[in-house]
Amino acid sequence: MTELASRALEQSLLDHLKSDATLIALLGGLRLYDEPRRNARFPYLTVITSYSRDWSTGTEAGEEHRIIITAWTASEDKARQQSIFARLQELLTDPALVLADHILVNLQTERIELRPDRKNHLLQGVMQIRAVTEVQTS
Repeated sequence: MTELASRALEQSLLDHLKSDATLIALLGGLRLYDEPRRNARFPYLTVITSYSRDWSTGTEAGEEHRIIITAWTASEDKARQQSIFARLQELLTDPALVLADHILVNLQTERIELRPDRKNHLLQGVMQIRAVTEVQTS
């Protein structure tokens, strides 16, 4: 059974990020999730696909994906959060991601946004990534 491209992409991204010692050190441990954990220690990252849509050409079956990486830190950790996003940008520049049943054609950062959550004394950082995948034919 063929795996959804979005799921394969998310898993490959998580595996890629989890393998980087510098990022793990910035997070204070292996705190990368595909969905937020209740009572997770800060800082931590979540990786989710916000949407996927058909991006097929006349000759290739493909999809376009928007992936959201969210970093949650304490409100006083703005410098750490910026360091986390700087490291993410390095890691996501031409990454060698292996996807089950699919090929990564393109991956680029579209935006990074830092938002204060004053009610909870947190800082939320959002990185939006655009990726294009094609079905692996061989």
